[in-house]
Amino acid sequence: MTRFTLLIGSIISDNLYYLICVLLSLLVLLGIYLMSKVEKAALGNAISAVAIGLGIIVTLIYKDILPYWILYLAMGVGSILGLILALKVKMIEVPELVAFFNGVGGGASALVGLFAYLEIGANSDVFSKTTALLAVAVGMITLIGSLIAAGKLHKVISQKPIIMPLHFFVTVLFLLLMVVAVIFGAINFMNLGTIYLISTFVFSSLFGLLFTLRVGGADMPITISFLNSFSGVAGAISGLAISDLLLVSVGAIVGASGLLLTQIMCRAMNRKLSA
Repeated sequence: MTRFTLLIGSIISDNLYYLICVLLSLLVLLGIYLMSKVEKAALGNAISAVAIGLGIIVTLIYKDILPYWILYLAMGVGSILGLILALKVKMIEVPELVAFFNGVGGGASALVGLFAYLEIGANSDVFSKTTALLAVAVGMITLIGSLIAAGKLHKVISQKPIIMPLHFFVTVLFLLLMVVAVIFGAINFMNLGTIYLISTFVFSSLFGLLFTLRVGGADMPITISFLNSFSGVAGAISGLAISDLLLVSVGAIVGASGLLLTQIMCRAMNRKLSA
């Protein structure tokens, strides 16, 4: 560790970090509020984006991970790909782009949960193991479900509801198996942690697949909004797994706002979320 790294890391104390987390969370909330007004939506989006960008910088400094050059390479590649997608997509294709971005967010949370479960950047206690597996589960549901939603909207997959034999029963079965894998993995029953981790990935992915396939194209906007909420929840849970206050806060905001939007859309479209 260099003297420069130590100097930079010491700039942000714990109390200052907590204050910055509060301020950035408030900025994200302000951005979401402004996005509810048509004439100020662009400004709200910009404010939220700047807040997230500042959050990344603060995290790099506070967590003392500035020297890891691979992070900058990954952020550069991701930024270029995101910019290309945003510039090339047509306005009528924005819903599937949003679905795709939801999935990417869920996949990122699942990766954080994976590393946390392997005790990379996280503790080995039951709480950390539980939240790590939950992050994997919710993140994979979001990833697979969002990819199916994007595929349906882009007409790569049939927009009609796809219902297989015993669809509801099998869907519930995968959900229960996922819950069992998370519980056993959290306590590392019979010292088979890797098996439970893989099982969580598999069962949550299959649940997300079957859950989304049965939704028709007309109801897909509601599903995407619901999955957006899931992506926030996954982020918040992964934040708990690695003890990152800012990730927990912003993830919870995204999860709550996504759920509220889902309820509003259900009323507007005369639909029920349970159906």
